Amino acid sequence: MNWLRLPSWKDPRLPVALLQAIYLWLGITVLGFNRTPGELVVVIVSACVLDLVLHRLIRGRWLFPFSALITGLSLSLLVNYAHGLWLPLVPVFLAIASKYVFAIDGRHVYNPSLFGIVASLLLANDMISVSPAYQWNGIPALGVFIATAAILLFGLRIQRSLLVVSFLGFFLLALGLRAWIMRHHIPPETLILGTLSAPAFYLFTFFMITDPATSPDSPRGQVLMAFFIVVVDFFLHIRETLSTLFYAAFAWYSLYGLWRLWRSCSAGGVSPVAAFRGCHIHWRERWRTLLVVSVLAGAAWGAWRWEWMPIRPVKPDFVLVEIPAEQAGISTHPGDVLDQVDPRLRHVAKWLLSVGDAVAVADFDNDGLQDVFITYPLKAAEDRAALYRNLGGFRFQRVPLPMLDDYVHHPEQQGLPSGALWFDQDNDGDQDLLILSGYGYPRLLANRLKETGRAGFEDVTPGQPLHEFTVSLTANVLDMDRDGWLDLYLGNAMPPYLSGYDRPTPFTIFHLPPPEYEGDRRALNVMHRSWHNADNGGRDLFFFNHKGRFEKADVDALGLGETRWTLDIGTGDLNGDGWTDLYVANDFGPDSLYINRRGKTFEAIRGVLRNTLGRDTYKGMNASLGDIDGNGFDDIYVSNVHEPLQAEGSLLWMNNGRVDTEGADAFTDEATRRNALNPRRFGWGGAMGDMDRDGRLDILHANGMVDDAYDRRYPSCEDYWYWNARIALTGPDIHGYADSWADLRGRCIFPYEKNRVMLNQGQFFVDVADQVGWTQKDNARGIALVDLDNDGDLDVLMSHQFLPLGIFRNDSRKKNWIGLALEGNGVGCNRDAIGSRVTITYGSPPRRQVREVHASNGLSAQGDRRLLFGLGDASYEDDVAVEVRWCGGSRAGYELAPGRYHLLEETVGEPLVDSAAR
Repeated sequence: MNWLRLPSWKDPRLPVALLQAIYLWLGITVLGFNRTPGELVVVIVSACVLDLVLHRLIRGRWLFPFSALITGLSLSLLVNYAHGLWLPLVPVFLAIASKYVFAIDGRHVYNPSLFGIVASLLLANDMISVSPAYQWNGIPALGVFIATAAILLFGLRIQRSLLVVSFLGFFLLALGLRAWIMRHHIPPETLILGTLSAPAFYLFTFFMITDPATSPDSPRGQVLMAFFIVVVDFFLHIRETLSTLFYAAFAWYSLYGLWRLWRSCSAGGVSPVAAFRGCHIHWRERWRTLLVVSVLAGAAWGAWRWEWMPIRPVKPDFVLVEIPAEQAGISTHPGDVLDQVDPRLRHVAKWLLSVGDAVAVADFDNDGLQDVFITYPLKAAEDRAALYRNLGGFRFQRVPLPMLDDYVHHPEQQGLPSGALWFDQDNDGDQDLLILSGYGYPRLLANRLKETGRAGFEDVTPGQPLHEFTVSLTANVLDMDRDGWLDLYLGNAMPPYLSGYDRPTPFTIFHLPPPEYEGDRRALNVMHRSWHNADNGGRDLFFFNHKGRFEKADVDALGLGETRWTLDIGTGDLNGDGWTDLYVANDFGPDSLYINRRGKTFEAIRGVLRNTLGRDTYKGMNASLGDIDGNGFDDIYVSNVHEPLQAEGSLLWMNNGRVDTEGADAFTDEATRRNALNPRRFGWGGAMGDMDRDGRLDILHANGMVDDAYDRRYPSCEDYWYWNARIALTGPDIHGYADSWADLRGRCIFPYEKNRVMLNQGQFFVDVADQVGWTQKDNARGIALVDLDNDGDLDVLMSHQFLPLGIFRNDSRKKNWIGLALEGNGVGCNRDAIGSRVTITYGSPPRRQVREVHASNGLSAQGDRRLLFGLGDASYEDDVAVEVRWCGGSRAGYELAPGRYHLLEETVGEPLVDSAAR
């Protein structure tokens, strides 16, 4: 049986497979490839098995699938997809099937890996992309290693040296010309060094186009092939196309295949018509091939739809009606902040200032209506930090905050407001306000409602140790040590201080320090130094609250000393021990989960393998916690980007509650399986709430990066993603410096995208945004869910980087519900009752829901702290059984009537059974 024969040691394919396997192993162990061993096994084994099956069914004999092994290894290196085990099978199937469908005289037309990549790019609707350059780490040594090994071990044996040399010669000439043409958009060294240092380029050069089965044998043919690919690649680059080499090679193979077909058909020297009539293609075998491949493809598609995507149409029973901001009394005007940035950073200012438009809600005047505070860093100074009192009926009134006038009018001196957090920092029963700052100092405004009987604010920052220079977009509060006072965790996205200076030098985007010597670029070393494992971000800050006065803690001693690019902080008791834990969403690298060890320290939980919790290589934007599947433990939704060159998507960590015994394995990413991936979107905030009041938590998702509304230069907004791809090819010593980046001014990055309303159907989510009227396309950031009119359904506030606040009223069909506002006693449990856990039981047969009180639960947004439980369509005449575990400590039970809000106050003695609605 010839299929059992192993290849000999002289087989030129053996070193190819060995080199690819070594590089793949390095990728998943040290280089940060976003692959799991399971995904790699699926890709490689499925390629081999499929080749065996097709060869047996179509050609009637078995074979040893060595070529399929190489194809599987190549696809593992060169193809990117969102997490899951089904998507990797698409390029595998296309690659292996192409060997049989597109074959002439027993030789395939396309290099299988190339066909699998290009066909996936064209057919998979952006669900699959070429592996991003950053997963290669941009290390030139690896490219040199692969090139040298390929020449010594592989290139000389297959007699394709002329092809390689001519291709490199033509390509270098074209690259130099392209760098000169594009010099006004991107520094030439960024383009040249980035391209030549990308190992994907070397893989293409030495392992793909040199395939003996598909490349010409003659010297003339090899030179022609190299020239054709380089010319097509050049013109595709001029048109700012992605994945140009693969498309150029695909075009060559298509034309070369037609030429081979002509040669095969006209071998007898007959006329063209006679040649095609008597073509040496076995049509019966071709139809048989198509039939076999089609049946296998259909079976695979059906299995995927049945097992992994059982999505059924959903008819929502609510609509979101937009209330124009001006009509609601909330005004905004464009600002000129982008023009105030230091000239050396102005070309990337829109990137550096792409986040910070945030919304936070709380009842600051205790009148029973949720009020709104907004930060608008890019908008006019008078709108940059604004408080609005809720007057009812979706009307708001501006509340003056004169203590912020100097702050908002002088960003070059004091930074920009970049977020906000309401909480009762002094346990006096009213809501105080923390204003975050980018390139400046945070502000703490104490509410004097309880002291004076009238809501008003006093800036108490000077009396607190919060005077820390920050580049912050997020903060959250928790009672870490359960002393009854809310502690503060403040995240830094970028490093607050510039590196390389002898004395601390604050990083302000408005004024960089001048160069101190020729070639001094230290002030420009501010960008992330990795696209998947950046650890040069800002160190986060933690402050213990000692009876209303904060004290800065040693974050290293607490176990929080990482320097990631923190964008959002989520809190919740993830292991059910009564102590609040932390989940930190980090851009350009793995997120961080910290388990609270009884108020003494935090323990970082990290998986062993890539793409397990704490080992992901994605870009965490949002961290929202809530019990998605009703098992009583909070799950974690992390938004991310899913676009060409970055087909990653969001994460949905489903929590089984056994983190203390299983560690990171207690969390399984089910974003793909539950249809919560948010594909083909540039994701930002993701809010959890029961929008249709069916008893399950839904997810609303904000999308869209930046447009040219504030820096229009061209008749149309040109795409920046092509230039971003050039930058991503480079190493950290290039892309880590801002002056190496292309000019973003007047350009767009995936603007005007639709947002999502993902309804939880139990086992999966369904996006109903169009059906509920959420059809606008914009560049959204944070989503706050809040019952603005106290009618028992969640309305929506959405922040936009360039547009006014989005206000949406939830008009829903009548359903049963119950709302709870919790207030701790300020002794064992903080007044806001943050960290309290509520379980309700209702209906027949009994149903159960579990929620936790969070201060903030999503990127750039703080929603309604009150807990709103949907009870579904059934009419419940009986009261709802409510159990509260106050801040992880004492428990109390209540019997409460549905259809209203209840205020529950923790007491030292017997619990309050019922209370006045608020």
